Amino acid sequence: MGDIARSIARRIKDADLFFRWGVTPRLFERLRATVDPNEGFRVEQVLASARAFLGVSALIAIWLDPTEPARHPALTYTLLALYALHSVTVLAWLHDRQRVTPALCLGLHLVDIIWPAIISLFTAGPNSPFFIFNVFVLLAAAYRWGLQETLMTAGLALMLFIIEAAVEVFLPPSVRAVLGDFTFNRILMRGVYLLMTGYLLGFLAEQEKRWRAEATGIAAIIGRIQREIGMRAALRAALEETRSLFGALRALFVLQETSTRQTSLWEVVQGETDSEASLEGAELDTDQRSAYLFEAPGEVWFTRRGLAPGDGAPNQNLILDAAGKRVDNNAWVPPQDFLNALKSNQLLAASVVFGTEWAGRLFLLEPSPGCSRVTAARFLQAFVRQLSPVLNSVLLSDRLRSHAGAAERARVARELHDGVIQSLIALEMEVSVLRQHPPDATLLPEELSRIQQLLHHEVLSLRELIQQMKAMELGPRQLLEYLASTVDKFGRDTGIAARFVSPLEDVRLPPHFCGELARILQEGLTNVRRHSGARNVVVRFEVQDGFWKLVIDDDGRGFDFSGRLGQGELDTARKGPVVIKERVRALGGALSIESLPGRGARLEILVPQKNHG
Repeated sequence: MGDIARSIARRIKDADLFFRWGVTPRLFERLRATVDPNEGFRVEQVLASARAFLGVSALIAIWLDPTEPARHPALTYTLLALYALHSVTVLAWLHDRQRVTPALCLGLHLVDIIWPAIISLFTAGPNSPFFIFNVFVLLAAAYRWGLQETLMTAGLALMLFIIEAAVEVFLPPSVRAVLGDFTFNRILMRGVYLLMTGYLLGFLAEQEKRWRAEATGIAAIIGRIQREIGMRAALRAALEETRSLFGALRALFVLQETSTRQTSLWEVVQGETDSEASLEGAELDTDQRSAYLFEAPGEVWFTRRGLAPGDGAPNQNLILDAAGKRVDNNAWVPPQDFLNALKSNQLLAASVVFGTEWAGRLFLLEPSPGCSRVTAARFLQAFVRQLSPVLNSVLLSDRLRSHAGAAERARVARELHDGVIQSLIALEMEVSVLRQHPPDATLLPEELSRIQQLLHHEVLSLRELIQQMKAMELGPRQLLEYLASTVDKFGRDTGIAARFVSPLEDVRLPPHFCGELARILQEGLTNVRRHSGARNVVVRFEVQDGFWKLVIDDDGRGFDFSGRLGQGELDTARKGPVVIKERVRALGGALSIESLPGRGARLEILVPQKNHG
């Protein structure tokens, strides 16, 4: 029996069904800070509409049933008419405003509490048929705030009934006959009803607000992390937000790559201002790795030492398994060397898994979430589960970006080695031969002209390579102008007659699509210059049958096939420009090539509008 009693006492201590008066859980204050700041104004608008409906409905109800109220109907009509007028006035006044202050909300709430007391004073006291006005006040408190404020509202309404009853005792009988019936038993029962209703409404509202605050807060934090580019920036944002949310002095994150066992430790180091916070990382050796990634009996755990570090005092642990249930394992303690090294008396930690490639552990030192340990631990568990796929995608993107950068550098090196460098070596050899064996004076200008053309060709190749390496930041408003200027510049540089045609005046496309489209055009024109031997090229961009359509048409030597091939046929035959095919495929489009050897080629790119624009 003693074990059962202690278990029940512990659960009541950790539960969040009861709150201390005047204390709002700080964890959810921080979460609610991420909610739209105009939410308070929208709440007041909803309550104003409900208040106006209640006032007008009550007035109509006693008009349809004149037997209620039985006492002082004229006075009741007057009070209800004033209440309805007050409600409609507040609704109209809020219609022209854009924000409300906490003081205004409190003032409206106090007026709402006073109105039922005044109306019930002349309509049978606590047994008044308009007791529902008190229920509306409780609903308003729950909708605005939460459990504590709703219980306080119920207590204040009950206090007004008691004050009215006490005042009635000292009034003469002639005045008492005018007022309602304030008997003790009725006040007691209605008070109990008020408190029960207030607790139920407040508790439900508190839980709903918590769940909504959790979802909104996590979404806002995840959104900030997703906006960051690169692993370091994402980890910095994640650790900053987590530390701030749980009120921790420090936030550490240990990340281990499963395949290589390479482990790193990350921590945000705060500067003089928030903007000066920086992320510091360090590689961990084998001993350090085991110190941070020790075996733990659960997914999330909260440990607190009784006294100062190193005094041998027993730890107070809270452990949650993967299902969020408590694990009774009082014998387990984190390694004392680990706690001593961190110089922390209180620690909240969670294991994090990123698919099959990474694993990690988050440590929050000296957290002060402002709520029970169970609530903090369960919220951290939900938080890291939402956070892990985001960080996983960031890590994968960072790896892909690194691989793409390496591939791009390899491509540039290959282009330089197989193209420009080889051509320059050949030119160097030709110049050396000219110096050793000067040609006839009549042939010298022709040789110099040929060398100059080769140099000009390589200059263009270098320009194109540099242009392709530049970051492309192109929006839909600049797209048409950029395509036209690219074609014009190509014509000026190469001497090929180039023309851009587009019937479009306004383009609505994502920036990524615009950049890819520009890259496709650059690659297509480069291929025309290098391989086609064309004298004319026409580029056309338009919308046709629900597709964005880009056409590059030249009169050069064409491809080594005759006819029209779609993208599947090009892949099967291993023909067509590889870079353009990959870029078109990434956009969800299709490439077709129409070729007539010796007469030219036509590249046609189609991308569905429903996917882009």
